[in-house]
Amino acid sequence: MTLYADVAGERLDAFLARSIEGMTRSAAQRLLEDGCVLRGGKPGKKNDKLNIGDEIRVTLPEPKPVDIQPVEMP
Repeated sequence: MTLYADVAGERLDAFLARSIEGMTRSAAQRLLEDGCVLRGGKPGKKNDKLNIGDEIRVTLPEPKPVDIQPVEMP
C-alpha cells in the first residue's frame, strides 16, 4: 500500500494510525519496528516528521491464525 503525506510535521506513526482504517498508533509503531514501513525507500522510524508529499510504502503482514478452543462452562 502506498500513501502520501498530506500534513507537514506530523509524526509517521500518527500519520499511519490516521490514514489506515482500524490502525492504532501502537500497531503502527510495531509495523515500523518490524521494518514494514518505508519512507522514501528507507525504513521509517516512529518519530520521523513528515513533509507534504512524502511517499510512505506499507506492507501489512498476513494475519496470524488464532487457535481458539471452546471451554465447557458449568
